[in-house]
Amino acid sequence: MGIFSGIFGGLFSSKGSRRKKKRRRGAKRAGGGFRPSDSGSEGTVLVSSLFGSGGKEISDYIANLLSTEGSFQTLRLERTLKLNMRLGLLERLLVASDEGSNWIRDEQADLMIWGEMEDMGTVARLRFLSFGASADGQPGTFGMADTLDLPVPIPDGVGDIVRAATMAALLPVTSGSKKELADRMGEVMVGAQAAIDGLAKSTPLDTRVTALNVVGNAFATAVRFGNKRALKGAVKIYQAADALVEAKQSPLMWALIQTHLGAILEADARLRKDPVALEAAIARYKAVTDSLGRDEHGFDWALAHVRRAMALYKLAGMVPEKSTECLKTAASAFEEALTVYDKSQMPLRWAEVMNHYGVVQMALGGHGNAEPILQQSISTFRKVLEIRRRDVAPLLWAQTSNNLGAACFALAKRTNEDYLLQEAAVCFQGAIQVYRRTRGQKKRAQVIAQNLMRVEQMLNEDEDAA
Repeated sequence: MGIFSGIFGGLFSSKGSRRKKKRRRGAKRAGGGFRPSDSGSEGTVLVSSLFGSGGKEISDYIANLLSTEGSFQTLRLERTLKLNMRLGLLERLLVASDEGSNWIRDEQADLMIWGEMEDMGTVARLRFLSFGASADGQPGTFGMADTLDLPVPIPDGVGDIVRAATMAALLPVTSGSKKELADRMGEVMVGAQAAIDGLAKSTPLDTRVTALNVVGNAFATAVRFGNKRALKGAVKIYQAADALVEAKQSPLMWALIQTHLGAILEADARLRKDPVALEAAIARYKAVTDSLGRDEHGFDWALAHVRRAMALYKLAGMVPEKSTECLKTAASAFEEALTVYDKSQMPLRWAEVMNHYGVVQMALGGHGNAEPILQQSISTFRKVLEIRRRDVAPLLWAQTSNNLGAACFALAKRTNEDYLLQEAAVCFQGAIQVYRRTRGQKKRAQVIAQNLMRVEQMLNEDEDAA
């Protein structure tokens, strides 16, 4: 998992559902020097104590600031999530995030603000951790490297920046009304952009860059939730951050900005059906793979390859005359990423990338020498199902089972092999069972059922011919 990534497939999705009757252990509605929110119908935000000298006081300040916002509930959690400095950066963030997700679940919250004091207590680094993380690659997704670095003493006028960042991280995962929160965030975003413009010239560069990044995330998140007019604002803000960061001096922060820019450009391409915007996104991802070293930043390098591969797959569908070239390049990019994502050490990430790889292989089966590549696709999906087991992750299993069924069906139409049709039927039947029991998946189950009917029809025709 890349440092600048969002949560690919849901970092905490395997933790299970929220415990509805869990008693809150440490969060306070009152006290701690702040006024708690009165309503909180649009979600619950925990503010934990920042690690380091002065961290408790800064957390009280942040909680006080957010508690005046009526669109969500703010709770002060007087516990400190510490980073294990004996571990590498990625490992320490993963361990801390895993522990923090348990706190969020125990307090029945949606989001936690945590972090640490840096530079001898002169910088407060805020991090945003959600219980059920939004899908990786979506515009505005907050990953582990999306921080807001505030100088201490905290300057006046940054309140809307903090609010906008909090709402953007909360909106995709809130258990409350997304529409009401999105509407309120739209109001706060205007003030946040003005606050950035009003920062004093003496404001540290890291504060400017991280403020631009999180406010860009707010605009990008607004796009995801129907505010198409926010797209230009997101691009403009990310580009302003990009202008302040150089790849050689701050490679991970630079890569983070390129990734967010790529995601919003993809959204632009999707809205306008514009391949030029999609190609611009692909160029951003390629710039990251070209600039980051595999040895120095292997996970981020691999993630950029994944992002590029997935964008190339979309471009193949948008520009048919380039489809073969795009799909072959996408397959190569996935293969590069898989040199980093190890099945034994990162099985879930490996399975996610392999599943996408199999989809690209299946698409390539419609070009040129189809049978060998379709057989490779089938083999890829079968390997993924060794990790994505039905009893452990039924939805992920159903996704890959459906893909395997489609690949078997595609090859069977060329070879007329009954065993492939039979395997396709079993795969489709299993996927339908899972999706029919899952809320919001009725249409997907119907589509798969139609494919199952086609498979059964071919099997019946073979029996009649025999």
